[in-house]
Amino acid sequence: SNSCKLPLDEDIVPVTPRYSNKGFAMSPDEDCTPGKFCPYACRPGMYSAQWSPHSTCHTGPQCGSHLGGGYCNANGTLTKPFPERPWCEPGVGNVGLLNKLKQPVSACQTVYPGNEAMLIPTVVHPSENETMNVPPSKYWFGTSAHYYLNPAPSTRKECRWGNHGNPVGNWSPYVLGMGQASDGLTYISLNWNPEFTKDKPHLYKVKIECEEGGECLGLPCSIDPSQGTQGGGCTVTLKKGSRANFVVY
Repeated sequence: SNSCKLPLDEDIVPVTPRYSNKGFAMSPDEDCTPGKFCPYACRPGMYSAQWSPHSTCHTGPQCGSHLGGGYCNANGTLTKPFPERPWCEPGVGNVGLLNKLKQPVSACQTVYPGNEAMLIPTVVHPSENETMNVPPSKYWFGTSAHYYLNPAPSTRKECRWGNHGNPVGNWSPYVLGMGQASDGLTYISLNWNPEFTKDKPHLYKVKIECEEGGECLGLPCSIDPSQGTQGGGCTVTLKKGSRANFVVY
């Protein structure tokens, strides 16, 4: 077929490469065909630096929110809308996901601009800390990154649409947000996912911790499922030079 191939780049992570999407951060049954913008996943801590130069805003159908990634031209070659940029660039690098459980946990970033499916994986093994993607303020119209945090144990396989009986992806328990504002401050948030309906007392807890020497406003910020879920959401501000972690424990 005349479809485009995912670039061979050390910073690009293939998503369901055996399906029609052939590794692009698109629905498994969607092909990257000529005339389309095709989003891709970057490895943890990095963001996609390519999107349609014709985007004019970020909310509403007129804005072209599906126009993320590379452009598949008439020859079936994926081209960079911004040739001077790499496919993936490092995020701010000031937020980690620290796993204090005995099982791996995956956080799934939504594809935006794109179809907003939670396809971009970050898997954190026990006692490890993985850098998350905090987009800099120059990212697509200053939008932030959104993650669904899966139940434990979970791997990259759980970075997909879930449902009532299988609470992964968009049905997973926690939602994390993070981004850098134009003033240089980083805002990170921790919230319950209202779709999550499973028995909560057996779920792990999550808290935001500021690393030593840093300045983080809005602490303490945590969710303990055994204490109920009323309100359960908070935002923490990181001053420049500070680093924080989402800790699962």
